Amino acid sequence: MQQGNQPNGAAEAVKQGLWDEAIQRFSELTRGQSFSRQEINQLFIKAAKEAEAYRNLSSAELHCRLLAIAPNHSEGIRNFSVVLKRLGDYTNAEKYLRRYLSRRPSCIHGLNSLGTVLSDMGRHPEAVEAYERVLVQNPDHAPANANLANEYHLMANIDKAYEHSCRAVAGDPTSDNLWLGHLTHLRRVCDYARLRRIDWWKLLEKLPPESISSTFLQTLVLAEERDEQDRLRSLINSWGDSKKSEVNDRYLKEGRELVIDKTQTNLKIGFVSADFCNHSVARFIWPLFERLDRDEFSLFGYCTYTVRDEWRDKFEERAESIKDVAEMSPLELCNLIRADRIDILFDLTGFTRGSRTQVFAWRPAPVQISWLGFPGTTGIEEMDYILLDKYLKPKDEGLIREKPLLTNASTVCFSGIDEIPITEILPEEVRGYFTFGSLNNPYKFTERTIARWARVMENVENSKILLVRREYESYYLRKNITDMFGEFGVSSERIVYYNNRKAGRHYLDCYNEVDMSLDTYPVTGGTTTIDALWMGVPVIALEGTNIHQRVSSSILRHMKLDSWIAESDQDFIIKALDLCNDRELRRVKRQQLRVELQESVLCNTEQFCKEFAATMRSLKEKSNK
Repeated sequence: MQQGNQPNGAAEAVKQGLWDEAIQRFSELTRGQSFSRQEINQLFIKAAKEAEAYRNLSSAELHCRLLAIAPNHSEGIRNFSVVLKRLGDYTNAEKYLRRYLSRRPSCIHGLNSLGTVLSDMGRHPEAVEAYERVLVQNPDHAPANANLANEYHLMANIDKAYEHSCRAVAGDPTSDNLWLGHLTHLRRVCDYARLRRIDWWKLLEKLPPESISSTFLQTLVLAEERDEQDRLRSLINSWGDSKKSEVNDRYLKEGRELVIDKTQTNLKIGFVSADFCNHSVARFIWPLFERLDRDEFSLFGYCTYTVRDEWRDKFEERAESIKDVAEMSPLELCNLIRADRIDILFDLTGFTRGSRTQVFAWRPAPVQISWLGFPGTTGIEEMDYILLDKYLKPKDEGLIREKPLLTNASTVCFSGIDEIPITEILPEEVRGYFTFGSLNNPYKFTERTIARWARVMENVENSKILLVRREYESYYLRKNITDMFGEFGVSSERIVYYNNRKAGRHYLDCYNEVDMSLDTYPVTGGTTTIDALWMGVPVIALEGTNIHQRVSSSILRHMKLDSWIAESDQDFIIKALDLCNDRELRRVKRQQLRVELQESVLCNTEQFCKEFAATMRSLKEKSNK
């Protein structure tokens, strides 16, 4: 098929994501020409192959050409919507999918695709409805079951998520992508028996980098030994390189030419985050919005997951602007940030819900920094720094792609923690037995973590462990954890599961029943470690070499509690037992820890903001030297 010379208007429309305009201009180019069915099908096949190869802009252009000459080509319309979804243009992806479904309303592939787009847009009830319409026709449809599992995962309905994920891999046991998604659900219910059967590293390294970023948080749990950390770093770097390959060269060149205007006294700082709401990340950054000098700093927020609550209102009152960007493509978000003339841009989300880390590959700002969301490298070459402190910094900087940007204070500031009273008497003295505890998310529990805890418990007669989370409503989770403790000699009656939300009880108050908190590893606690210390509960933590292995230990070091930091499994057990036997120290610390925390750098909002401002000034001075 002769396509002729591409008009400039069509080329620019494709680059700008103006799809209807691009189709119209391609139509004008071919006006008066006729095309055989064979020519149309050849173009469709080529466009579909481009889509499979993830060459998004090239594929988008080919689909625009196809729809210019065959506007009612059903498969072309559906495939174009998939391309638009990959580009992050969810609004137009939905529009073209609904156009397709108006022609084929019962198509399970179209309904499943619609569900994925609606989910990406945060319209989860509509997504569930779309997937369920698929399962009415085919209950064993693997992609719909996998997608429905993810929706139930977001709703914290762990058992349903696990069941649908099991149905997905049973429906298509040869799909590597489905097995990769299954990892999340296996970890959520601590299904160690099934987790052992898969070589997850081999699976991850087999898949295209573009498809694995959603599991990086789960993969952190697998990255305990140094060789595993090296493999994870390589995977994340490969993902970062794949995101860079999608960037328009002109945009990347323009981004690298961006500079901070040092003649302006007002430094513009942007935060890309899913958590401008009631969330720990919001609490960490709130002091900046509350205290930084507005004559020197202007703060902008780019919200990737919209939740309207009182925290969102607070941020909007203090920020220059908070903009909802969940439905924007990377290109659109890049253009918005550049239009705001942001000088320093932070990624606060990383590889967690609402991630838009890929936009940093487009270089929307002169200086780009990773912070808070993901305790590790982003793999993005254009990410200049990762904000750390001297304790959090990895022992080997080769484990991260970014430069460490070290603050003299802590990288987080805990302010406004609820003043829940601490009971004066030790729980051990009230109940007549010692209670260990954890409020960490159970996806962090590994077999080795439970073995470590069990070895401590076997040396403390009649001791119990209290596990507090809403996730413990899950039958599968309770059974698997109980079975694993059983393998190490701890009987089921010594394990207490508690859903404080269901009981209407403040989670901090649950620490009044805990004598000692045992930390997870390799992904350690963070906020939960602070919570325990706030409630006068000692924390025994294991410290490793990488960022995700050092979050708890960095908190303890800031508190000058180095004696509670272990260097090995055996050291963990010894330190826990020594503290068990020192009842008087625990009694004193129960009343002192909150005061010590309040007086530490971890709760010093003034110093936190002062150090942050100084760091931003230093970046301004260093920029483009």
